[in-house]
This record gives sequence, C-alpha cells and structure tokens, in this order.
Amino acid sequence: LQRPILPGLSELMDQLLHQTYEDEIRSLQEEIRALEQQAESNGIYSDAFLKTIDMQREKFSMQNPQSWKCSYADLEAQLQQTESQIVLLTQLTGIGFTKCTVTAVDKGNKKAKQYRLSGYSHSLQFELEFELTEILTKENVTATVTELNIILESNEFCDLSRFISRAEEKKNLLLFFSTLPTFAKWYEYRQVTFKHFKEKYPEVVRLPEGSNAEYLILECSKLPG
Repeated sequence: LQRPILPGLSELMDQLLHQTYEDEIRSLQEEIRALEQQAESNGIYSDAFLKTIDMQREKFSMQNPQSWKCSYADLEAQLQQTESQIVLLTQLTGIGFTKCTVTAVDKGNKKAKQYRLSGYSHSLQFELEFELTEILTKENVTATVTELNIILESNEFCDLSRFISRAEEKKNLLLFFSTLPTFAKWYEYRQVTFKHFKEKYPEVVRLPEGSNAEYLILECSKLPG
C-alpha cells in the first residue's frame, strides 16, 4: 500500500526555505550593525574585531537571494531521492511510517532517546513508543531497547494481542516488525475471501463477528444445524 506524497509539499518547502533565509539574513544584518556600533562607541578597531566583522559579512554574502535557487534545487533533489528510498523501503518491508518524534533523555553516563513512531502495515495502523539506550564500552557502542509500548488501532485480534504482549515483554522490535506485515497481509486476504463468499452466498454464509471476523459459519436452510 503506497501512501500518496502530501499535496503542496514543494510549495511548502519553498516557503519554509525562503523564510529561513530571510530570518538568518535579518539576524546577520542586526549582528553586523551591533558590532559596528560597538566599535564606533569604543573608538577601537582591533584586528580581531575587524576579522569578526569580515567573517559576518562573508557569511551574509553567502546567504544572498541569488544562491536560493541553487540551494532549493539541491534540497528538492535530496527530498525526491529520500521519498523514493522511503517508497522502496515500504515496498520491501511492508511497513510505512507517517510520523516520528525523538526526545533525548539524560541518564547520567548513558545516552538514551525516546522514540514515538506512527505507521501502518497494509490496512493496520499502529503506534510505537520505545526507549533506546546507548552503552559506551572500550570496544564499541551498544544500543538496547529498554522500554517498549505498542498501540494498535484495533483491539479485535486476540492472537495479535497476545503476540504484542510477548514482544513488549521481551522488548523485541525486530520480532514486531518482522511479524506484523505477514499478519496484516493475510488479514486482508481473509477479509477479501470472506466478503466474496458472503456476497455470493448471502443465505448460507454468516459472519458472527462482522467484517473483521476471524471465521465464517456456513448454514444450509434446507438442513438446519
């Protein structure tokens, strides 16, 4: 299931980039003006001070509007390449992500980050909350999942709920990511199959649990029971 790229993304990026450059240019202009006023009031233009002024002027000249077009073109190319890689990754894994937030957590000598992901696999929506802790040793850095919470859009699947509880208990992200696409794919196949038989034999086929039923019942009106 390929999700469409958000409409107007190019225009939005253009506006954001333009505003970012304007804000930075305005900030540099104010900084240069403040430095010049400070120099005039002190009456001293030291070599270090003049060097600071020159560095700010050079930085300002690099951010002039003539370079926007080239910078935006590069940014747009990188964005398109990234989007293509995301689409390919979704096709290969069966999992797509719609939102990601990362928060740094201070744990003394350990570095930790809290992640919150929203995504989908076929028609199933999910959210993940987990904490990744990095432990620095003399040889290398190891990352360990220390907390894991999995939230599904629907709680109708008993088998999947038990599996999720086991993945949370073991804090095993790989187990979740490798199993969910398979379950989601066959869940869709089952829905399509049940719908087919229900529409073709409405008097015989019954879905006691609705469209998300895990089983169907066949009843013959001529042979009750």
